[in-house]
Amino acid sequence: MKKISCLAKLAAAALATWAVAGAPALAQDAAGYPGTRPIRLVVSQQAGGSSDTVARLWAEHAGKALGANIVVENKPGAGGIIAAQQVLGQPADGYTLMFGGVSQMVLNKFVYKPLPYDPEKDFTGVGMLSTVPFVLVANPETGFKSLDDLVKYAKAHPGELNFSSSGLGNSTQLAVELLQKKLGISMTHVPFKGEPDGLMATIGGQTQVMAPVAGTALPHIKSRKVVPLVVLAPSRLAELPDVPAANELGVKDFDTMGWSGIVARAGTPPAIIAKLHEGTRAFHASAEVQAKLRAMSAIPMAGPASQLMEVTRRDTRAWGPTLDALNLSGK
Repeated sequence: MKKISCLAKLAAAALATWAVAGAPALAQDAAGYPGTRPIRLVVSQQAGGSSDTVARLWAEHAGKALGANIVVENKPGAGGIIAAQQVLGQPADGYTLMFGGVSQMVLNKFVYKPLPYDPEKDFTGVGMLSTVPFVLVANPETGFKSLDDLVKYAKAHPGELNFSSSGLGNSTQLAVELLQKKLGISMTHVPFKGEPDGLMATIGGQTQVMAPVAGTALPHIKSRKVVPLVVLAPSRLAELPDVPAANELGVKDFDTMGWSGIVARAGTPPAIIAKLHEGTRAFHASAEVQAKLRAMSAIPMAGPASQLMEVTRRDTRAWGPTLDALNLSGK
């Protein structure tokens, strides 16, 4: 017992020493941050995609605000696990960040078991950037003109309709799975290697419906290759003024299905997070950014740095039971 007591006293003394010497050191580091050292932003998607575009917009505008060079590094693969591990393998000093989206922060926990990181414990939020609404579309030959048409048919023919997704566990699958649960219907999931392949399957009649992101769906809606049934978002899209939003039809919880933001390693000094968040504020304040997001049918999500982790926890609780029931891991 005496030995334990001595160890406790030593630990207390060490903490006291850190409080006197360590805390000012962190403050000094934050005061000089970022200095001339470049900041790495790791993105889990390939260059040229919508996620990469938003990430590079943030890097440009946040970099100007911070007087820093923010370098985007694309590390695709394994649902974002490779990107996450790249960031977690570096010190929590604000010089290595991740473009974190719903896949890395929520969905992976239920798809990859065991997941080699804990989104809620290993990361901290820098700021939300945007959310991309999904649009449930149908092949014109189904004759569906509204969500009600789909529901009536699906209830009369359970499991007969096929829906595409961009892959097992992808948010394009989750969107339809949650919708089915809320509407009390059952359709058969057909995963594809990517969003373009899944949408082409719906256009070609191999599947009957899909919920791609709005930016992907709009050209095919305008060319009448697919029929929009509902926007999975809190409000209608300016590009689709006649298509109701899910909230209007009494279907909730589709306000931030495809969100994205910037995260840092947990333990990054709060003063550095605050500086990085100023870069996020500059991103949202830019008229150029707002115009480019609108062109992508993306919705800005400005808010405090803490918002990202709050949304992560909220969506993990809200979607967890459905994702667990799907038993996505190992298929």
